[in-house]
Amino acid sequence: MIINKNFSNLLFGRLFVNMGDSLYFITIMWLVFELTQNTLFTGIAGALFMLPEVFSFFYGPIIDRSNKKRLLIIFTLLQALLMLILYVLYSSGGDVAIYSILFIIPFLAFLSEFTYPIENALIPRFVGKKDLTKANSIMAIAADGVDLFFNAVSGILIAVTSITSILLGNAVLFLLAAVLFLRLKTKGKHQDVKNSEHEKKEAYFTDLKEGLRFVKKKEILELIIPFLVLNLLLATFTVNLPAVSTTITDSAISYGILLTVSGIGSVVGAIISNFVSKNLKMGSIIISTVLFYGLSWLIGISLGGFFIYIFSFLASIFIGIINVVFTVIFQELPPENMLGRVNTTIKTLITIFMPIGALLGGWLPTILGLKNTIIINASLIIILALVLLCISSIRNMVIDVEI
Repeated sequence: MIINKNFSNLLFGRLFVNMGDSLYFITIMWLVFELTQNTLFTGIAGALFMLPEVFSFFYGPIIDRSNKKRLLIIFTLLQALLMLILYVLYSSGGDVAIYSILFIIPFLAFLSEFTYPIENALIPRFVGKKDLTKANSIMAIAADGVDLFFNAVSGILIAVTSITSILLGNAVLFLLAAVLFLRLKTKGKHQDVKNSEHEKKEAYFTDLKEGLRFVKKKEILELIIPFLVLNLLLATFTVNLPAVSTTITDSAISYGILLTVSGIGSVVGAIISNFVSKNLKMGSIIISTVLFYGLSWLIGISLGGFFIYIFSFLASIFIGIINVVFTVIFQELPPENMLGRVNTTIKTLITIFMPIGALLGGWLPTILGLKNTIIINASLIIILALVLLCISSIRNMVIDVEI
C-alpha cells in the first residue's frame, strides 16, 4: 500500500503536519505554564486549543462539497503563516507575548481540526476497502510514532534551544507538508457546485441535517453519549500535564518524557487494536478501556514520582486501542459521499464538553490542589465505566465491522 503514491504523499504530508502540531502544542502549553506558573492559564490555553473541535460539525458539508486537495494545501500554508506570525510576536518580547499566544491558539487549532477530517475523507479514495483498516492503522501508528518522537524532542528543544527556533522550524514543517499535498492526484471527484448563493446555503444546511440524521441512529448514539462525559474528564488531564510533570522533576524535559511515554502507549494500543477487536465485543472494549484508563491514572498519581510515567504509559494503551477502533467504525458505517459531514458531526458531539473540561481542569487545582483534582477525575472515570457496565445495550454492543 505504501507503493500507492497518493497514499504515500498523504501519509508523509500528515506526518509533517503531526510534527508541527506536536511541536507547537507542547511548546505553547509549556510556555504558558512557565510564564504564568498558573494552571488556570494552561486551562484557558487548553480550552482554546479544543474549542475548534466543537465547531467541527460545520466543517463536514464544506469538506464534502469542496476540492479536498485545495483545502488541505491552503490550510497547511495558513498554519505555516501563523507560526511565522507567532515567531515575530514572540521575538518582539514584552508583556503582550502571553496574550498574543492565547489569541492565536484557536486559529492554529481550527486549521489543524479542519485538515484531519479532510485527510480521513481522502483515505477511502486512495485505498481499496479491503485495505482500509490497514491504511488507518498505518496512519495511526505513524502519527502516534511521530507524536512520540517529537514529544520527547520538544521537551529537549525547550530546555536547550530557543522558543523562536522551534516556532520557525514549525513553519518549515508545514511548508513541507503543503508540498506533499500538492502532489496528490484526486481525479476531480470533488463537487465544484456552481449554484447561486441561496442554493449553496440551502445545500449546506441540508448536508448538516443529513449528518445529524445519520448520527441519531441508535447504535451511533450508544457509542457517542458515554464519550461526552469521558472527554470532559480527559480534558482535565491534558491541561494539567505540564503541572503534573513538575511534580516529578522541575524541567521541560520531564514534560517531554511524560508525553513520550504516553505516545508509546498510544502506539502500542494502535498495534494491538486489531487483536483486541477480534477477541472482544465492542461493548467490552469500551467498558474495559475506560475502566483501566481511570485505574491507571488513579494508581499513578497516588504513588507519584516516576510511577506517573509508568501508569501514564499504561493508560495511553487503552486510549490507543479505542481510537483506532472508532476511526474504522466511522469510516465504514457512512456512505463515502457523507464521510466528511458524518465524521465531523460525530467529532463535534464527542468533543463538545472538552473546552469546559479544560477550563475546569485549570481552575480546580487552584481550589483543591493538583493531586486531589487528578484523583477525583480518575475516580469519576472509573465510576463511568461501572455505570456503562450496568447498561445492557452498551455491555452487549456488537458492531459488525472487520477490524
